[in-house]
Amino acid sequence: MAFDAAELHGKVDWRNGLISPEIFIDEKIYREELRQLFGRAWLFLAHDSMIPKPGDFFNTYMGGDPVIVARQKDGSVKAYLNACRHRGMKVCRAEDGNARNFMCTYHGWTYDIAGNLVSVPNAADAYHGELDRSRWGLVQVAQIDSYKGLIFATFDPSAPPLLDYLGDMTYYIDTWVDHVPGGIEVLPGCVKWTIHGNWKIAAEQFAGDGYHAAVTHSSSLGLVGEGMWGGMPPGGQFASRLGHGHSFVTGRVTRFDDDPLGEYNARRNAVVEDRLGPERSNMLGNFTVFPNMSGLPASANLRVWHPKGPNTFEIWSFTVVDKDAPDHVKKAQQLSATLTEGAAGTVEVDDGENWDLMGQMLAQGHQTRQMSWNYQMGLGHEVDDHPVHPGSFNATYYGEGPQRTFYRRWLEFMTTEKWPHVDAVRESGEPVDAADRADTSPAGTR
Repeated sequence: MAFDAAELHGKVDWRNGLISPEIFIDEKIYREELRQLFGRAWLFLAHDSMIPKPGDFFNTYMGGDPVIVARQKDGSVKAYLNACRHRGMKVCRAEDGNARNFMCTYHGWTYDIAGNLVSVPNAADAYHGELDRSRWGLVQVAQIDSYKGLIFATFDPSAPPLLDYLGDMTYYIDTWVDHVPGGIEVLPGCVKWTIHGNWKIAAEQFAGDGYHAAVTHSSSLGLVGEGMWGGMPPGGQFASRLGHGHSFVTGRVTRFDDDPLGEYNARRNAVVEDRLGPERSNMLGNFTVFPNMSGLPASANLRVWHPKGPNTFEIWSFTVVDKDAPDHVKKAQQLSATLTEGAAGTVEVDDGENWDLMGQMLAQGHQTRQMSWNYQMGLGHEVDDHPVHPGSFNATYYGEGPQRTFYRRWLEFMTTEKWPHVDAVRESGEPVDAADRADTSPAGTR
């Protein structure tokens, strides 16, 4: 059955905060996500510190497609499909490492670190010297760029520059990648685990759902601190028109009452306030860079939600530390992140249980899929002209503005054929050329 993009407008009523759960379980919608969203959005690949030397590579995914991101001899970075041009077999099955070449283990086609086809078995006697190797290199991403060490790529040559894509989100990204002079470092190792649910549920939670913490994490947070139940803690929420979101409480930089890194954090926070101002220090927050990169900076945790089907996704979790921090501080941050946000972390398992049970209900039920989910918290109470915080801002920690904006942006990607520029004026203030502007009418049945 053909995918009907027009029907999605009836399933995502972001203006009134009503979302159909069909978008989390429908196979046709998921397949279209891979094409319309993951085939066009800028997606996080890796951090500079993960591939510091020429020949270093990291294997990841862009949507459902395996991608190698690799440091080149001249220091630049390339990314290309991890799929041999002969039969589509992976040319590299290691998670990361350093290499000069990648050889497909099916027929032996071999590519250099830039993705060029450099060797084919029996090129002379079977291909009779007629195979043009220059035409059969690995498929490169259309664009690749980085922001302060964070490497992103897109398959869409018409996508706007990365800075335009991030927009006002850079104001908040700086609080965790540029808060100290040396910046950040991603420690070796990536912890991966699978959840039987939809990736958007996790991404929307990290964009702005502080509301769940008081109930979902009541027991686990009580083990490591005072918890968050009772009255709503002071804080705020940022919702980007571009789909990004950030939610934070103020007056603390860690969830622990007796943090083993207290002395280090106190010294660091003075530096943060000097570099970024008082509004962006003393924050404990979580974020999502649309669509599937999220993190908990105060818990040293960065993660990517990799979709593996309408009701399955993988969590790839990284530990992020200050690059110039003492070794004992880095170890303490890694231990803290592992024990709380790792695959079996005291906090993480609470979320995984929710996401998995929701996935079971949507997969097995019928009536459960017919009702609309409510995303109306704080509807109409955001401001777009806050004197300090850019974007749409909610001056309370609990609200669902970031989630509504997330699904508004998702809907735009899913229902437009041209790149969905948000309006006639970019967030940078520069006008958008008419030729670049999206046709925001439904794409129709295709």
